[in-house]
Amino acid sequence: MFALRSQHNNIDFLRALAVLSVFAHHAQHVFASSIPFFGEYGGQFGPQLFFLISGYLITASCRTYNLKQYVTHRFFRIFPAYWFYFIGIGVLTNVLTSARVLSNPSGLLSNLGLLQQLFPTDLIDYDVLHVTWTLTVEVLWYATLPILLFFFKGISTLMLVVVILLSNGLSFIANLGGLDFVYQAVISQNVAFRYLFVSNHFLVQLQFFILGAYVFERQAYFSKFNAVGMVTLGLFIFLLKPFYFVFNPMLVTGLGLMCFLIAGVASRSIANTVIVFLSEISYSFYLCHFPIILYLNSKYALMGYWGMMLALAATIVVSTISYLLIEKPGMRLGKRIGDRFRTTSIGGVIANPL
Repeated sequence: MFALRSQHNNIDFLRALAVLSVFAHHAQHVFASSIPFFGEYGGQFGPQLFFLISGYLITASCRTYNLKQYVTHRFFRIFPAYWFYFIGIGVLTNVLTSARVLSNPSGLLSNLGLLQQLFPTDLIDYDVLHVTWTLTVEVLWYATLPILLFFFKGISTLMLVVVILLSNGLSFIANLGGLDFVYQAVISQNVAFRYLFVSNHFLVQLQFFILGAYVFERQAYFSKFNAVGMVTLGLFIFLLKPFYFVFNPMLVTGLGLMCFLIAGVASRSIANTVIVFLSEISYSFYLCHFPIILYLNSKYALMGYWGMMLALAATIVVSTISYLLIEKPGMRLGKRIGDRFRTTSIGGVIANPL
């Protein structure tokens, strides 16, 4: 059911760490519990790590499969589970009502298409899962990568430098309010929306995807690095995070996470079924964890560590069920359809059967 995969077991570990850190961040704030480091910084640590992992794995997919296969795989990997949770929880929580749909039908379409972070009013009106801004960023990465590989043939060091300068330049300007005019209508209502819609824009987050893609493109080189040294350096960077007086999202944390990714590439594969299990259900886990946390807190007034542990258990159960009944069948269907399009891949490699 959850088979060990020697090629990506270390990536599985990082993905499990990412989703648990996001859970810890949300659980601490809702249940008023105290979780060292991750409770405070997991909201930044987790998404950035997800983006680096996506940079690595999606580049691998783009290098292996042709465009039709690639699009088919991505569609059936992301949308079935998302639609299930978005529509199901939206109806149960009365966010997705006929009145709201009639008043903002285009907003429903942008949410169904995972483009809601580009349209602030749509995300605010249909904020069902509370974490979907990251999915917009992911989908834009899926669309951007084939273009980069087609025109530039790879992720070069020059591209890495240019993207880092672009992302951090935009981040710096955004945090000073210099880009508020883009979403002035909502930012004028709540300045916190600057962080959600401008500081977390895809172009700002692009640096993390490119860092992950760069590790994949040069994995033969990075595989020679000392894994213990990379983990130590990454931990050192994050232990000093409270002292960084730098705008968010910050490149320095991305470099720390890059150290963990390099360590995963350079070290022997971790063979642990629990890690693989958490990694496999991580997408469903990510989609449903915040609504479950909010439900348990509001319905039963749960607080502290009891609330956190019950929410964790409930999230694991629900996400396991949806993984087995929705995600896996969706991925199998995507593979069957994708198998019909086996030709030369985007990256110039003959596509292998799935």
